[in-house]
Amino acid sequence: MDLKQIISQFNKFTLENKYRAVERSNLLSPYFEGEFNLSGAHGYLIPAIRSKKKVKKDAISVVDLCIRKVDGEIIGISPYHLLLFEMGVFGEFGHILNREEVQQKQFSLLFDFLEEIGIAKEKLIITVSGGVGYAGKYFNEDTQTIKILQLLGVNRNKIITTSGRRNFMLSRGIDRLAGYNVEFFIKKKSGYLEIASSNIYQYLNKITHLEKTVNMGVGCGFGLDRLSYALSNKNNIYDIEPFHSMFKELIPMFNSSISLDLIKYKVARIIELSKSLVFIINDGIDFNNTPQGKTMKRYLAKLTSEMKFLELDTGGFIKIFKNGICNYYNDRYKIKTSSYDYLESKIDEILIKIK
Repeated sequence: MDLKQIISQFNKFTLENKYRAVERSNLLSPYFEGEFNLSGAHGYLIPAIRSKKKVKKDAISVVDLCIRKVDGEIIGISPYHLLLFEMGVFGEFGHILNREEVQQKQFSLLFDFLEEIGIAKEKLIITVSGGVGYAGKYFNEDTQTIKILQLLGVNRNKIITTSGRRNFMLSRGIDRLAGYNVEFFIKKKSGYLEIASSNIYQYLNKITHLEKTVNMGVGCGFGLDRLSYALSNKNNIYDIEPFHSMFKELIPMFNSSISLDLIKYKVARIIELSKSLVFIINDGIDFNNTPQGKTMKRYLAKLTSEMKFLELDTGGFIKIFKNGICNYYNDRYKIKTSSYDYLESKIDEILIKIK
């Protein structure tokens, strides 16, 4: 099952289960200072969690675009990580009287969705918090999640309790969200691949302590690109689309498929950096002195450095890249021609300077 089929199935599944579909976020999210958009549906969730008054419970779903700056250091190195990826999220937020009831419903749906696309829950390894300390207070092992997972038929030896912050979210900054986190993995030849997670938002970070919130959020998120990779027989996320088709088109620029294979992961890095930048540009963000603009400049510097090293022709590459991105994404995201043109001009501007 490819990514387009997975997204279609996700949208159908969440609609059937009465989740209200909402629009994706702009990559410049007001809720992640200095970052790009890190996750889905936070524009709905965060105001509700921060509210001092009870908010009527809502249930929403979204397929969102996300960029995590930390992944910029490992694209083309890790077999799992993309810089820009699609995330499918469904969840409930507001005044939740019974966390256990909501969590059990969502975990059941998470297993049902994975089963529908071909991943049985028996294949999953699940990590939960074994307890964590913060500002002199200790938050106990997440026994409620363990109990729910077992009630849903998960074998206890497939549930791993972790120490420290591994399964406890603690966003830095005043009034940032915190709470237990649950991660779902499957085994691939190259290691354990995280394909989904669930966050239980029920605290605000007050720096000196975590404050219990009036409202709560319980959500499940799927790395949709990773699901496509997980369901393939490939051993690297860069062996699936849109990389696979672009690699085939790029072969003449490297004389042979063997020549391309020798530097495949450098080319994958070029494609992924270009893909991320064109989406960022398309969302109205520029190479300026804001934190995000400075990050874009760093991405551009890495991209042009790799292109210079490989003596890759900008025009030839952009033509193949644009065609590959259009074929793969244009049914979901309308990328303006000017976004490609602007990226090409910025690449040429840097390459001219470093000749």
